[in-house]
Amino acid sequence: MKALSFGEILWDIDGDVRTLGGAPLNVLGHISKLGGDCSVISAVGDDELGKETLSRIDSLGIDRSFVSISAYETGKALVALDNGIPSYSFPDPSAWDDIKLSDAEKEKLCSTPFDVFIYGTLASRHSVSRGTLCYLLENIKASEFFFDVNLRLSFYSAELIEECLKHATILKLNNDEVPVVSSLLGMDEKDFPYEVQRRFPVRKVLISLGSKGSVCFEGNNAINAEAGKVKVIDTVGAGDSLSAAFLYFLSMGDDTAAALSKASALADYVVTKRGAIPDYDEDIRRRLNA
Repeated sequence: MKALSFGEILWDIDGDVRTLGGAPLNVLGHISKLGGDCSVISAVGDDELGKETLSRIDSLGIDRSFVSISAYETGKALVALDNGIPSYSFPDPSAWDDIKLSDAEKEKLCSTPFDVFIYGTLASRHSVSRGTLCYLLENIKASEFFFDVNLRLSFYSAELIEECLKHATILKLNNDEVPVVSSLLGMDEKDFPYEVQRRFPVRKVLISLGSKGSVCFEGNNAINAEAGKVKVIDTVGAGDSLSAAFLYFLSMGDDTAAALSKASALADYVVTKRGAIPDYDEDIRRRLNA
């Protein structure tokens, strides 16, 4: 599987604990662990966190040829947990607001076929990164365009969501985002998974339901995967692991139900560990056959 993602790279800062994150990188981190070939498009600052970021990306086995150095500081997400549920605040501007590509980089990226292009709304809160994403959506060659809505604070709009949906083949949301997005798009919440497939090129709508598992709407079918009964330690990055495994196993030929079942198993594992991209033990690798 050849995966490309665009967007924020940042550090989750929770008191004295800091972990590398950002949804686009988290998803790639898991795809890489599963065996995929991954590249990320982003920006970091010319600072110590930026240097550490580049080293960590290398350790995850992700190509960082398209990670530029910005005059802004490396991104941070200040995390607060309430009963295991994270909330975030983001310094503004950050390096990921300044994602740029040279003409040569654009040519290389747009002449390379990918299995999936992964993107969301957060990195488009300012015009520079948003312009880069819009260019890529129009020109990247990918079998799947995976739009993880990833609503944060006020950094989204109906206009931005519609623009992203015009290119999406798979839409990912969590259960809290469904009423917000359906309202912005003028859709009935109950009909949303079906209406969004009628109005846009979306073929699958993946919704994470927290402790209730996940569901994927494909055409008129709703395919469910229950969450396991596990001891939850940290939910940060759980949805990203779900996305990653779902995409990876689809690309390996699994049908939607099988891919979702494996994705749910990985998410169950991740919430029992600290950090968004924990090491895999032998048991989870055996369960996923990865």
